[in-house]
Amino acid sequence: METERKPLTVISAGQSNIDGRVPIAELPDPISLPLADCHYCSNYTPKHEEGVFQDSIKVSDLSDKRWGFDLVTYYYLTKIAHYDLHVMKCSEGGTSVAPTGEGGHQGHNHWTTHIDQLDSPSNSLLLQFKQIIEACEKNAKENLDVKAMIWHQGEGDRATFSQEAADNYYQNLKDVFEACRSYVNKPDLPIFCGTVSHNSEQYDAKVEAGLLKIAKEDPNVHVVDMQKGTLLDQFHFDPKSSMYFGKAIYNAMIDQHIIEGPHADIGEYRVY
Repeated sequence: METERKPLTVISAGQSNIDGRVPIAELPDPISLPLADCHYCSNYTPKHEEGVFQDSIKVSDLSDKRWGFDLVTYYYLTKIAHYDLHVMKCSEGGTSVAPTGEGGHQGHNHWTTHIDQLDSPSNSLLLQFKQIIEACEKNAKENLDVKAMIWHQGEGDRATFSQEAADNYYQNLKDVFEACRSYVNKPDLPIFCGTVSHNSEQYDAKVEAGLLKIAKEDPNVHVVDMQKGTLLDQFHFDPKSSMYFGKAIYNAMIDQHIIEGPHADIGEYRVY
């Protein structure tokens, strides 16, 4: 007898570790693509400007055929907790929540809410994200009730690139979270994210402190401790840490009563 699938919608955003940097060849068992029961619309998928969901996540839907930790979360939501999942996502590597922070691979893309300080509104990832969400909601055949957001970012605001960006990370990220919540009309939307690995060359203690301050003040922001995360290169989580991170977010969603399902077995995990 087939298990009844429950509807669930999440939004996802951020820079390289959620954009995906692990090659598909290093996707661990039992995860495989295409990932069925995950209706997926991102800035990399066909007709995303029109809000068209893909029926599954295929290799061609990912950034340069690479995967990030969020794919693991989607696997557990669909295959272990048996949800019929809709994901609306916008991601780009090397991007900042400050207009003075690191730009994206196109040169000037940013998450900043200070859109008037960008060269053009087209360089705003927040506006791109908003457009994807609005198009998906308009095009969807059923109501998309967003239950959570998944996020990872921070490297683009490191002091070694911009001291001003690092100094203002707390307020800038707080403003980004408020904007994303407004796009789905949920001022208390639960947000699940994680710290930057202390092994990364782009780790910044001030950026981490800003994120943890938000988590301490906001009961609906949940931060997975990834300080010991192992890396694929100088900056990005390897398959082992990506699996751990994705499972930890799935477990945290259960702990916060966002979803129901069996916990993933990852041993101890810390969520601020």
